[in-house]
Amino acid sequence: MKRKKGEYYFIAVLLILFIMLTLFVTLGKLDFVDEYVFNQVIKLKGNALSKFLYLITNMASTIGIIILIILTAIIFIRKKALSSFKYVVINVFSGVLLMEVLKHIIKRVRPSWKWITQGGFSYPSGHTISALVFYGTLILLVSKKVNGKLRKPLLISFYLMIILTGFSRIYFGAHYLTDVLASVILGFIILIISNMFMNKEFNSDKNKNRKTI
Repeated sequence: MKRKKGEYYFIAVLLILFIMLTLFVTLGKLDFVDEYVFNQVIKLKGNALSKFLYLITNMASTIGIIILIILTAIIFIRKKALSSFKYVVINVFSGVLLMEVLKHIIKRVRPSWKWITQGGFSYPSGHTISALVFYGTLILLVSKKVNGKLRKPLLISFYLMIILTGFSRIYFGAHYLTDVLASVILGFIILIISNMFMNKEFNSDKNKNRKTI
């Protein structure tokens, strides 16, 4: 019960942070931060890095995420863990839906300095929230279900993909830092809620298994 209260408090704190961030963004109070961060990040610009990050950022596009979900579904089916796969679909769908609604409410124009073709509104970052909820859900599932040598490499890979995706959106000028931060906050809220349901389901499964032994 105490753990649940802690999770509710954490969600409440994140919601407050998101509201405050959104307010500051709409008032233009953080524009100087966004511009400064981009100016620092773009100093890293290089041909090899650009090609690498372009691949990373495309993996979090609509088509990229769909392909990743299909590939993940195949793996879960082979592992006979399709019931756990539902969390991947639900979380990604929730993140994309929430992002689209907020984009059309806030209607923030994309950075003028973007150097890749990108339509639509800027706040929050769709690529970032898609990557966060997709890889984040896999992190939760691996943490709970996978043991052995693969566990650590998988977790590290998923964490890196989340970080690199967010970084790539700033690097290409497709999003402001604050767009990425907003998606991170929203993504964490979705993952916390999802984790609560996972714990309830998996603990229930453990109890059933114990009764049958």
